[in-house]
Amino acid sequence: MPVYMLYGFRWPRAGFTGIRVYIVLNNLEDATAEYVQKPLTNRLLVDSFTKKEPQIVANLPELRFVEQYDPEDESDDAVSKPYAYVGAKVISIPEEGTPNNNSAGSCWNADIFQENPLDAAGARALMEFRDKYAAGERIGWWIVYNGDPERYFPHEDDDDDDMIMEEDEEYDDYDYNRDNSSEAPSTPTIRLPESLTRFFSKRSS
Repeated sequence: MPVYMLYGFRWPRAGFTGIRVYIVLNNLEDATAEYVQKPLTNRLLVDSFTKKEPQIVANLPELRFVEQYDPEDESDDAVSKPYAYVGAKVISIPEEGTPNNNSAGSCWNADIFQENPLDAAGARALMEFRDKYAAGERIGWWIVYNGDPERYFPHEDDDDDDMIMEEDEEYDDYDYNRDNSSEAPSTPTIRLPESLTRFFSKRSS
């Protein structure tokens, strides 16, 4: 149940350039639009973008899609958040008590959030990716908690495609006029379990 430190941007699930419509338009029949971190969906998306955007993907060799998910959250939107994350660089931080927790490689410094981990070509590719598929979203470091990365999610029925398209046409409340800079974002507003809160407190002390 890792916490991810990733450098990238949020990809809305709705909207004409969002996840749901992309999967439908590109006939990714086995992909799960509501949980793109599923290994098969991750692979299908990367393969699809490799064909559609070869220059972008060539400069983002660690491209990965990550979900925020808290199994303890029983709210209506817990199962499917309105966006997933596109990560050009993803670092997994194991939970306290896992076998690799005490290894030197698990240490981290908050100063990393002030750094861009990509080279110039990678930074340009990530910005182009963002502009095409998530215009207005901020590029930077994000902390994302996923309490069950391999969460089971049933296959969606093809009959739902028309409904998805119709819902996305009504997606007009998204603010695309926000700051597009690549500076590090403000601290993400995510709720971490108490055990992870203690974990980060110990790491930063």
